[in-house]
Amino acid sequence: MSIFKKILVDVPDDKGVHTKVAGAKNEKYVYKHVQYFRDTNGKPRNKSKSIGKLDTISGRMYPNDNYNELYHIDISLPDISIWEYGYTYLVLKVCHDIGLMECLSHAFGTQTMEIIIMAAYILREGSVMDAIDDWQQKNYFLDYDRLLTSKTCSRAFASLAVAKRYMFFDLWVANAYNGGCVCYDVTSVSSYAKEIVGVERGYNRDGDDLCQFNLGMFCDEDDKTPLYYSRYNGSITDKTNLPYVLASAKALGIERVKMVVDGGFWSEECIKNLNKHFDAFTIGMPASLKESERMLTSYSQGIETYENELVYRHVYCISVNTEIYGVTGRVLIFFDAWSHLCLCDDMHDRIDALQSELAALKRYPKSKLSRYTPYFMIAKHTYDTGFNYAIDVAKVEQLRKTKGFFLLFSNDMTSSPSDILYYYRAKDADEKIFEQIKYNMGGYRIRTHNEETTDGKTFVIFIACIIRSYMLSKLSKFLTDDSTSLKKIFNQLSNITIVANNQGRRFTKALTKKQKQILSAFGADHDILSSLTGE
Repeated sequence: MSIFKKILVDVPDDKGVHTKVAGAKNEKYVYKHVQYFRDTNGKPRNKSKSIGKLDTISGRMYPNDNYNELYHIDISLPDISIWEYGYTYLVLKVCHDIGLMECLSHAFGTQTMEIIIMAAYILREGSVMDAIDDWQQKNYFLDYDRLLTSKTCSRAFASLAVAKRYMFFDLWVANAYNGGCVCYDVTSVSSYAKEIVGVERGYNRDGDDLCQFNLGMFCDEDDKTPLYYSRYNGSITDKTNLPYVLASAKALGIERVKMVVDGGFWSEECIKNLNKHFDAFTIGMPASLKESERMLTSYSQGIETYENELVYRHVYCISVNTEIYGVTGRVLIFFDAWSHLCLCDDMHDRIDALQSELAALKRYPKSKLSRYTPYFMIAKHTYDTGFNYAIDVAKVEQLRKTKGFFLLFSNDMTSSPSDILYYYRAKDADEKIFEQIKYNMGGYRIRTHNEETTDGKTFVIFIACIIRSYMLSKLSKFLTDDSTSLKKIFNQLSNITIVANNQGRRFTKALTKKQKQILSAFGADHDILSSLTGE
């Protein structure tokens, strides 16, 4: 392991860095934990790598190859730093373009860049903040040189006072809300913290055996921009809290609200409440309902025509005006041809697997009949323990006919079936914007341990959602045409790097065609080249 003795650097001030004596001369070396794990007895353990030799006189260290690898140092370019720039540049441009930077600056002043950097990290890496310092040392934010750590992030979260947050919501709704309809949705976010007042046992939508808090989110219907959220106690039901959430939204100027809920909420009381409290609502219709069966029997035939096809290829819909529980609306019958093929394939694979099981059985499977009877006719022998079986073709064919169909009931009589399906599908992908919070940004479980930090972190995740939603809207055509993901686009942007030293800053290489296409969606393919010089 080579040590570059002519170079002295500061000992990194981050998690897991420590010194210990090693070697025949009992000299001090600097180590960094690179892996944390538990042994077979469940005890916490770690693995370390040497990153350099300590100079006891200066208190600095001579780095080695591990240091350069872990901290991404190019030893062939002394006194020069290589930074990833494309992603951070675009985040800041988006914040300026949509007015987010201005709203945050008015409400939070000098904390604004901290909020944006934490949101950018969450959007890129997830909501566990332990590695934000390592990430920030690779990503260049123009004219910002303060290094954030997990501890400073916790303090920053706690400092985002409720008065400042509501000042931001006032400004943001006035800036982003166009006066049209707003969609409202609710989810639960699991938490390990048991001492927070709002974290309680309740109906956990993810099935976690953890305490939780609830989030109600308002998003603009037209451009899907998150506008406002309300966090409330995990044990309070949505129905109980709804009037208070709507009152808070109305105080901000949000009045025309649409609700989207899944079929698990289906009941007469729920539908009447939705009709009473919301400008419009859409709810999934469970397939087991007699009304669902009647609709499919009466209207599903011949749905797969060009006239009925939506903007989503191979997805078809017909609309049937009706009244359910005294509420006037329409049933939207959707058929997804691709889903039909996939579900039929899955069913055929299951039938083949069950048939192999039955062929191997020597006795009548009395205790497992429910496993086989959806697809098979099984008859026990009269005089011994054996049995005969055959595929129930009529049952299988009936199941095939219903694959790919799903029904929604809505009193929204103006939105197109494509728009209604968009909102419902976004919800089904885990409740619209909450899919971004829980999975894409690692907020599935909040790992904070006091009320102020939880409130602040939830707010920063909300800011990340705003940035992500705008990026998705601008990149939707590129994502479809290129069959790619937002994560891969971020990778492309991060590959735009710059060199920074005491002589200035410059790009390390020309932009690729794909990078230009991504940036052009934001009008940034030329602006980024002049952003370092300010020209």
